[in-house]
Amino acid sequence: MAVRVNGEVIHDERFHREFVELSGGRTPQQVQEQAPMEYHRLLQTAERNTLRSVLLHQVAVAEGITATAEEAEEERRSTWGSAANQSCGIGITSDMISRLMVKKVQQHLTRHVQRPDRREVEAIYRNNSAAFTIQERWLVSHIVQIAETEAEHAKAINVLKQAQSELKRSKSFAAVADRYSDCKGNGGSLGWINRGTMVPEFEAKVFTLERRKLSDIFETTFGLHLAILHDWKPAGLQPLDEVRADLARHIFEERKQVLLNQITEDLMRRAEIAMLPDPERSVAAGEKVQ
Repeated sequence: MAVRVNGEVIHDERFHREFVELSGGRTPQQVQEQAPMEYHRLLQTAERNTLRSVLLHQVAVAEGITATAEEAEEERRSTWGSAANQSCGIGITSDMISRLMVKKVQQHLTRHVQRPDRREVEAIYRNNSAAFTIQERWLVSHIVQIAETEAEHAKAINVLKQAQSELKRSKSFAAVADRYSDCKGNGGSLGWINRGTMVPEFEAKVFTLERRKLSDIFETTFGLHLAILHDWKPAGLQPLDEVRADLARHIFEERKQVLLNQITEDLMRRAEIAMLPDPERSVAAGEKVQ
């Protein structure tokens, strides 16, 4: 599918890239074979997102909004985090500049959107209490040794006893976990977990611990463990002070999105969009323009 949008020709490859990104890396052919209903939804979304992006980019050009190669390089690094060959090149830089221009024009178009005041935030919090009700939560860290054979089981017990000994000498749990656990990193932290998050054997042991108490060595289907309960919070309504900043940000971003939707819908209505004769290529075929 090739389309002319206000005189600018958009080739099928652009729609194809958007489709693959939306589908989590799957090609249109793969999605069509595996999930026909999802294919049609993704196809429509890819087409709409691409047209919106093109129209916003055209607005950026008209408004004199630009992006530099240095800004594109910073965006590339934040996206891929390296200078790998597959994330470099003229095409990538051009694409990044285009994306940055769209971001900038979105910020420009929504610059007058009002942030919610305290009363608005509090009213939305009161009127949507169900959305702020949380389950009982436990803050947990653990050390795990994976053991599938009897020999590995015996070795795991010895390793965990060494870890246990260091912890009883007031060594940092995070440091000991990173030294002895088979799942190293993050100091063994599992973060805040709810009931049903872990296997039953793990929850039965850990959820009955007292705060800041170390468990004895116990076994689950994943191996042998030592665990500590750092903190516990009961089920209930999250305090407003805990959610105020995130809620205000959500309201503000939602308002900006509503305005952007209105603007892009208007741009769509006023745009001159024409399908170009190109029967050999389509998003469904997944072919790229040579």
